[in-house]
Amino acid sequence: MSRVLNVILSHQPRVQLDRVMEWWLSYAPVENLLVAYGGTEEEFEKLPDISRVFVADPRLRVNKARGKQSYAGVWRAAAQWLAERRDESFSHVYFAEFDHLPVVPDLAVKLRERLEEEGADVLGHGLHRIDGTSNVHYLYHLSDPAFMKFWRRISVRSDKQTVLRMLGTGSFWTRQAFMDVAAQKEEISVYLEVYLPTLAHHLGFRVRDFRDQNKCASPMPMPGLSVDGARHMGCWTVHPIKTSPLIACV
Repeated sequence: MSRVLNVILSHQPRVQLDRVMEWWLSYAPVENLLVAYGGTEEEFEKLPDISRVFVADPRLRVNKARGKQSYAGVWRAAAQWLAERRDESFSHVYFAEFDHLPVVPDLAVKLRERLEEEGADVLGHGLHRIDGTSNVHYLYHLSDPAFMKFWRRISVRSDKQTVLRMLGTGSFWTRQAFMDVAAQKEEISVYLEVYLPTLAHHLGFRVRDFRDQNKCASPMPMPGLSVDGARHMGCWTVHPIKTSPLIACV
């Protein structure tokens, strides 16, 4: 039977991360969880005996958009963990930041069904095409002459100008798409919300929007948003939940 590997990115101290993992364990078995840790090495050593990888990439720790924050190191660390286990039962990867939480017990089933419905390899929140627009991220990256040259060189697409953007807090991938993106040498500095979907697209993978599931995944805090409220809205996941999930749900 195929399984979904849930990669949870966190920089939190152990006490806080324990609460997040306790929440996740209500939605996925422990063997399907992998913590990608972006905090300090000292805190990493204090983590409980769970599957975990330390992400040393300094570009994970820069200012988000202006510093062109990267999740490539997260992808590489998780892909290496997968490869070393030689476990082909993990057919898909769900990536989530620590404050992007599941709220339905059958999340893995819903994700796979939606991926199949879309005929897609990657699902992202708020996905849209930004090339040729006045989008601030697109214009900011155009100042680097290597930006478009990179896509034109590595793209298998006939249209090599496409640039996509999606919210970086949660996304769903086939194993092959995840592994191929992780394997690509990061030759340019590109903000993760642009880099990940655009790279997947130009490597030949079909990237699609979560559509109705965008309503509870916001880049900014949403006043009054709660786990129970997200469930009532028909959401599968919710972001951002900054307080303890065990408190946020009551």
